[in-house]
Amino acid sequence: MKPTAKYESILISNGDKDSSTKAQSVFDGDGSGVTGAFRGLRRLVQTHVVSERIRILIWILMFFANMCFHLARKSFSAVKGVLKPNCSANYSTSGWEPFSGPHGNTYLGITDSSFLFTYAVFMYLSGYIADRVNTRYFLVIGMVGSGVGSILLGVAYFADIHVLYYFILVQLGTGAAQSASWPAVMAVMGHWFGKQRRGLIMGIWYMHTSIGNILGTVIPSIWATCDGPWGWSFVVPGFIIIGVSVPVFLLLVPGPEDVGLCPPTHQTTQTPLINEEVVSCKKAKPLGPLKTLMIPGVIEYSLALFFIKLVSYTFLFWLPFYITTGNHGYIGKTKISAQVSDWLATTFDMGGIIGTIVIGGLSDLLKVRSVLVVVSLVLAAPLLFLYRHFSNVHVALSVVLLIISGATVNGPYGVVATAISSDLATDPLLVGNDNAKATVAAIIDGTGSLGAAIGPLIAGAVSEYSWNDTFYILMASCLISALLLSRLLIVEIVSCYRMRHKNQRWRSYRGADRPRFRDASAHADSFLDLSSTRILVPRLV
Repeated sequence: MKPTAKYESILISNGDKDSSTKAQSVFDGDGSGVTGAFRGLRRLVQTHVVSERIRILIWILMFFANMCFHLARKSFSAVKGVLKPNCSANYSTSGWEPFSGPHGNTYLGITDSSFLFTYAVFMYLSGYIADRVNTRYFLVIGMVGSGVGSILLGVAYFADIHVLYYFILVQLGTGAAQSASWPAVMAVMGHWFGKQRRGLIMGIWYMHTSIGNILGTVIPSIWATCDGPWGWSFVVPGFIIIGVSVPVFLLLVPGPEDVGLCPPTHQTTQTPLINEEVVSCKKAKPLGPLKTLMIPGVIEYSLALFFIKLVSYTFLFWLPFYITTGNHGYIGKTKISAQVSDWLATTFDMGGIIGTIVIGGLSDLLKVRSVLVVVSLVLAAPLLFLYRHFSNVHVALSVVLLIISGATVNGPYGVVATAISSDLATDPLLVGNDNAKATVAAIIDGTGSLGAAIGPLIAGAVSEYSWNDTFYILMASCLISALLLSRLLIVEIVSCYRMRHKNQRWRSYRGADRPRFRDASAHADSFLDLSSTRILVPRLV
C-alpha cells in the first residue's frame, strides 16, 4: 500500500521582486521533480538544525548574562545587615558610617533608590537605543559598566570611605549601566523565539532572575558577616559579570537576519496556507515610543508592573534586613544572624522560580495570561499578611510562607516582564513592523522600575516606625495591580467564551468546510508554486 501524504506550506522568499528565482534556489540545481523536492527538503532540515543550535546558544547566553546583572544588583541588599548591624552578642561591631547612625534605614533606602530611579529613567532611553544599534555591543557595555560599579562599592571598604554621596554617585552610575540589561536581552530573545510555547519557554528562562538573586545573596554572604571584609561582597560579583561579558561579546548573534536565517513565526505579513504561519525575512524599522504606547495593553501592564515591582523589589532589597530586625532578630527561639537571614531570604526567590514556570506553562495551556496574573496577585495580599504576623512562630513556617509569597508575587512579575511583553511586541496590529521588542520591554519594565525605586524608599522610611504599615502598603499594591488588569481580565474571559462557543459550532460541521488535501496525487505535480512563492513539501505519515 502506498503511503499517503500531507502537504505543508514552507516559505521561501522574503517578498522581493525576484521571489521566484529565490524560491527555486532552495532546490539543488541538478534535481528535478520529486528528487529535487527532497533535496530541497534536506537543505531546509539542515538549516532548521543550525537555527535550533543557535537558539540554544542564545538561550544560554541570555540566561547567564541577565543572571549576572541580578547577581551584581542584589549584593547591596546582602550587606545591609553589616552596614547597619543587629548582630548577636557573640560579636561586636559598630557598623559602617553613615549607615550605622540613627537614620541608617533612611540612608539605606536613599542609596537603593538612587540606583533604582536611575535604572528606571534610563530604561526608557535604553529601549529606544537597543532597537536601533547592535544589541551585542550595547549589552556588553552594560555588563562591563555594572561590574565596574559593583567593584567601586567594594572599594569603599578597602579605602575606608564613609561619605554617603560616594555610595549615591556609584549607585547612580551602576543604575544607568544596568538599564541596558532588560531591553537588550528581551530584544534578542524576541528575535530568536516565536510565540509557540512562549509562556513556558520564557518562564523557564526567567529562572535566571531568581537564580541571580539567590547567588547575589549567597556569594556576598560569605563575607557579609559581623566584622567581616564585606568589600569582597561587591568585588567578586563585579568580576563575575565582567567575565561573563566576554563569551557574550564573542558568541552573541543579535538576530536571525545576521546569519541569513528568517525570524520566528510571530513575524507574519502574509496569509498562511493550512494554518501555517508565513515568515518575512525583511527587517522592519523600529517603532517609535508614542506608537508603542498605543499598542493595546501596554499602558495597563506597565502600570500593573509598577505596583508588582514595588512589592518585589521591597522584598529584594529589604527582606534580609527585615528578618534580622523585624522580630527583634528572632524566629521562634532562634537568634537570626545577618548571614542566616541572607540564606532565608533566598526562599522568596525560589518561590519566584516555581511561580513563573507554573503561571507561564498554564498560560500556554489555557490560552490566558491576564486571568492567571490577576488571580495570583489577589492571593498574594493575604499571604503577605500571614507572613508578617506568623513568620516569627517557627523557621519552617517562615520558609513555607516565603516560598508561596514569592510564587504569587514574582510569578506574575516574570510572566508580565517576559511572555506578555513579547506578546505585546508582536501584536497583530504591528504586522509588517514588529521590531519594537526592546521599546515595549523598556516601557513596561521601565515603568515597573519606577515602582521598584519607590518601594525600597518607602520601606526605609516607614520601617523606622512600623513594619506593619510597610506590609499593609505592599498588600495594597498587590490588589491595585490586580485592579489595573481588570479590563484585560474581562476581555480574556469573554474571548475564551466566544472561542469555546465557536469551536463547538465548528465541530458540528464535521469538517465539511475545512480546507484539506485529501488526495496527494492531485498535487503531486505541483511541489513548487512560484506564483505564491510557497513550496508544497510532501510529508509521509
